[in-house]
Amino acid sequence: MLWKEVQITTTLEAEEAVVNAFYESGAQGVAIQSLQDVLLIQQDPKVNFVDASLLEIDPDASIITGYFSELSNTDEALHLLITRVKALPTFGIDPGDCEMMITEIEEDDWANSWKKFYKPTKVGKAMVIKPTWEEYEATEGEVVINIDPGMAFGTGTHETTQLCAIKLEEYIKPGDVVLDIGCGTGVLSLIAGKLKAKKVVAVDFDTLAVKIAKENTELNNLGDMVEIREGNLLDVIDEVADVIVANILAEAIVELSSIIKPYLKENGIFISSGIIIERLTDVLVALEKENFKLLFVQQMGEWVGVVAQKRA
Repeated sequence: MLWKEVQITTTLEAEEAVVNAFYESGAQGVAIQSLQDVLLIQQDPKVNFVDASLLEIDPDASIITGYFSELSNTDEALHLLITRVKALPTFGIDPGDCEMMITEIEEDDWANSWKKFYKPTKVGKAMVIKPTWEEYEATEGEVVINIDPGMAFGTGTHETTQLCAIKLEEYIKPGDVVLDIGCGTGVLSLIAGKLKAKKVVAVDFDTLAVKIAKENTELNNLGDMVEIREGNLLDVIDEVADVIVANILAEAIVELSSIIKPYLKENGIFISSGIIIERLTDVLVALEKENFKLLFVQQMGEWVGVVAQKRA
């Protein structure tokens, strides 16, 4: 059976929106590459080789690769994909020129081609995200998190994940209650669990992401500690947390800022990323409006992480 490999080069700002467009068009899997991803992998002393062509990626671009089965109506799927991407400016998202390249690949190549995008990656100071098919020997002090990303995967090195992971390591204390809003495949929830949080509740509106996050929780023997729920933002949350983390788009963080305080203990910590640098002011204004105390702002590539605290 043949598969179509569709590659779109877009802006960092539009990365998540283009990924969503692929899934909504029927892609069987999606992978994300950026120069920052490659450089983070290259810095790992356990990596002996990085394809030189990957170092030529435009630092302001993100390459999204999706896979479509010949059993589906690929012409219709591609038309829908193009339509959705072209509509992004109406939502205030600049996708750039969106250069597209389409390649046909055989079934055997498909079965392994997407795995080349995903390697063991250090996230934060001590956490290592490892796909289940890769071998990895942890060094002293490292904590390995096993991930089987299925159809909802990226490279595992995205700057926004890094920004959140670093701050989770800094602020989570054993026994804390943690909420992960927009959990995706559950990486940040698993990190919170490994940091000895008493309870972690993770939420995503995407049914596929919820399924995979649940599977990853079981893979890491954290099922008693980490609970995955399907829902939008705080709709399915009853808990009051010590730490809330949200790796989502800036627009959603602005909305979340206005409703989050009842779910956060006094002096509780709100960690957020997914914020493109051009939208940072919007997020900071929203947090100030809700009387949060700003603790930390960090930029990594084109993305920003923000830590705020609920005032007592």
